[in-house]
Amino acid sequence: MTIFPTTFSASREFSMTVRRRYELLFELIQKSGLRISEALGLKVQHIRVVDGVAKHVRVIGKGNKERQVPLPEAFGRVLALSLAGKTQEDYVFAKKPGGKSPSAHAVRAYLKKLIDKAGIEEKVTPHKLRHTYATRLLEKNVQLVDIQALLGHESIATTQIYTHAGQERLSKLVADI
Repeated sequence: MTIFPTTFSASREFSMTVRRRYELLFELIQKSGLRISEALGLKVQHIRVVDGVAKHVRVIGKGNKERQVPLPEAFGRVLALSLAGKTQEDYVFAKKPGGKSPSAHAVRAYLKKLIDKAGIEEKVTPHKLRHTYATRLLEKNVQLVDIQALLGHESIATTQIYTHAGQERLSKLVADI
């Protein structure tokens, strides 16, 4: 009787499925700037796939405002592949077919576990991944008004908070002149 190999294999497969789901979620936030609640609320029907590439996601953000957020092509291919076998009504990050997405609290806890395991001292949160997205856009000289639209900010003043990271980078550039 060999019960342990089967149990171990099923457990390992489950762990890998969970890990892939979370990695995809964290990458989506970094590649789109979605809020954690927006990402967890995504259903397959909210993602426009063309020729095997997820082109953009339709998000209902704060204040019940809708926006369309484009996705980078390489990530769009990965996201589109992850949707295989799911129905239009399925949540993209559901724990099981027809189920709900994990809670934002569970996502934060999982990310903390990954960060701790990697030995990273800095506090990393899903919202910090959103900040990373905005900072990368600033570094590519994307206009603040465009970043505002992508992030779904009501006010440009909210978006201007992200310029702080850009200012730090600029200060370092001129520090030794």
